[in-house]
Amino acid sequence: MRFKSGLLVGLGAGYVLGTKAGQERYQQIVDAASKLRENPGVQRLTGEVNKTVSVGKDRVAETAAAKAGQAKEAVSSKVGGNTGASATTSSGTSF
Repeated sequence: MRFKSGLLVGLGAGYVLGTKAGQERYQQIVDAASKLRENPGVQRLTGEVNKTVSVGKDRVAETAAAKAGQAKEAVSSKVGGNTGASATTSSGTSF
């Protein structure tokens, strides 16, 4: 019984001390992240990355549209080339 109560007291004290240290460390991390975001060099770099991603996204969209058009033409030429063929035989039964 003494072991259990001592363990509970130890866990409680560790929790309280850890929570205080955790809050302080969390606040330090938040402050450091804010300073990093406010840095002009980071803001400039972020803007350049956003522009690069935007240009890449536009290129991908254009290429995908062109390839889709080519695929559509290829399929329609294959399907359109077989329009004279019939799916029925001369006896009138279908496949």
